[in-house]
Amino acid sequence: MRTSIVRIVIAAVLLAGTARAAEESWMSYRPHQTVFVVNWEISGPIGGFSNYISDTSLRGISFEARSFVRDQLSLGLSFSWNRFDQTFDNVVVPVNTTSITNGTASGPVFRYADGFGIRGLAHYYLGHSQMLQPYLGVGIGGAWNYAYQQVADLTSSQSNFNFIVSPEVGAMIWLAHGASNAAVNIAFRYTYTTATAGREHDLQWLSGIVGLAWGY
Repeated sequence: MRTSIVRIVIAAVLLAGTARAAEESWMSYRPHQTVFVVNWEISGPIGGFSNYISDTSLRGISFEARSFVRDQLSLGLSFSWNRFDQTFDNVVVPVNTTSITNGTASGPVFRYADGFGIRGLAHYYLGHSQMLQPYLGVGIGGAWNYAYQQVADLTSSQSNFNFIVSPEVGAMIWLAHGASNAAVNIAFRYTYTTATAGREHDLQWLSGIVGLAWGY
């Protein structure tokens, strides 16, 4: 009888220990490394977007969080904002108002377009250097876009939520390693959206990116 009781107690202790270890393993999961990145984006419209605004934009920022799920693979999330604007000396634009249908107006025109994007990220890192870490990445998600145009006292605007995809190539230049890490992020990104501005559809742009990254 005593032997049976001892065996039951030992079995219960082992099972409890196994369950606790499994729970702690799941609850205490940590990625291999987590990296946060703040970027400045310099962007140029391409395709039909350049017919609406052609000037290069210096106003773009993005924030990224990347978690390494494998030595060379990270998954994450990003938020971004890009603004494009331009003033034209004299442009003929279509006008449709409650009093004017299929009309035109000419004169100085001011235009701007904003894009706020949220993307899921995946990056694959090439090589194992602790100094320079090239990578290929892609972001897929949605973006809220707003386009505004003013000629004289006539204004028009458009806003919509759109699909966005952004493949990129870049590199992390690591400056410090240890309990915490720091790096400079350099990348080139192509962005495609289903957004509309004026009569232009599927707005696209190319971005040069410089950022600061830190992680633990």
